[in-house]
Amino acid sequence: MEREKRIYKNIFAFLSAIVFVVALAFFGFISFNDVDPTVSESENRKLAEKPEFTWSSLFDGSYAESFENYYSDTFPLREEFMSLNSKVTSFLTQFGGKDENVLISYEKNDSDFVGEGIELTTKEGETEKETEKPERTTKKKGEVEGSFKGSILVSGKRAMEVFTGSKKMSEKYSSLVNRVYSAMPQNVKFYSMIVPTASEFYSGDTYSSGIHSQLKVIDDAYGKMDENIVTIDAYSRLEEKTDEYIYFRTDHHWTARGAYEGYLAFCEKSGNESVDINELETGKIKDFVGSLYKASNAGVLKKNPDYVEYFKTRVDVDANVYDDSKMENGKKVFVVARAVNSDNKYLAFIGGDQPLERIVTSNKNGKKILVIKESYANALVPFLCDNYEEVFVVDPRKTEFDLPEFVSSQGINEVLMINYTFALDNKTFSEALENMIK
Repeated sequence: MEREKRIYKNIFAFLSAIVFVVALAFFGFISFNDVDPTVSESENRKLAEKPEFTWSSLFDGSYAESFENYYSDTFPLREEFMSLNSKVTSFLTQFGGKDENVLISYEKNDSDFVGEGIELTTKEGETEKETEKPERTTKKKGEVEGSFKGSILVSGKRAMEVFTGSKKMSEKYSSLVNRVYSAMPQNVKFYSMIVPTASEFYSGDTYSSGIHSQLKVIDDAYGKMDENIVTIDAYSRLEEKTDEYIYFRTDHHWTARGAYEGYLAFCEKSGNESVDINELETGKIKDFVGSLYKASNAGVLKKNPDYVEYFKTRVDVDANVYDDSKMENGKKVFVVARAVNSDNKYLAFIGGDQPLERIVTSNKNGKKILVIKESYANALVPFLCDNYEEVFVVDPRKTEFDLPEFVSSQGINEVLMINYTFALDNKTFSEALENMIK
């Protein structure tokens, strides 16, 4: 009996090996004889091209990395496999009841969910810059991993990035903030705001406690910052408003109402008198399905879209975007747009992520502030216009110049550095900012 089992086991292993080799040879033959696609229709992006071989690129490792990206993009039947994966993911999440949880993992990169802005070479509000969509794999309901980097939790009609923090993360970020502060001219008041995401308040204890606690990482980071840096507690205000529409359900950003809570927390520490949100002209941009839907393809999100609520500034504003600190050949942009002709409706705020933006308001109080940020700050900046004569906004990922010299030359009085928790460990952002304070 045992002998027969071993025979069947060996036969099965042999047949499996044959199937694997045949499949490998089949796809290899197709790969080396077909015409490589140049564009992914489903992802709406250009695909990697076959790298040119050089001995130097082979030895420094860049050739292997480029070839891996190329083969991943041009693997035979890639579009068909992706389409099948999307259909499976959509099926698993389309019903989405109140207690239904599905964990979806994907290949997360530093560039995911960040760096998107209105393309100013065209008419304002018409198009957006292209961003790559990540690969997706769906996990069974209730499956839990030790690490959730690159994971999206779909809970009912809401999707959330699952956060995983560490002391190393908070130490790296507080060290970065300290270096930026130290590089600034004397007598510049410096603020730091770290914003939690929706998963901290809506995902349950499994995904918001222990190593997944954003509050712990925020507190650790604030505790390691220079004592002269004014830290802003946006967390407490957001926690009190979780029954309101402060986060999108299909996108990773906070809403304008959420950003307003961050603005109120800033005013408390900066001594500014906050504008009453009820005094501002408001409106809604409907049918918004954002970044988390694009990454997860969860059917329940598409069936239950968000809306972008906006609040017009109380003061007159004139905003221009520039490539660098020379501030030449500026292009006008809306601080708050009433409509966005793009899938990404979050671009309604300050035109999305731009290199350098200068907003001149009708205030004549001589106050100037620089906001160093990634996309989370975009919804908050319009509220600052009520308190400052000039608001400068810089996205380090989009430009490079001497930031301390710019602050000095422009007579900027205050600097606010604002990021959401996932940006604390974003190498692209931190390295770009480091290059601006050398």
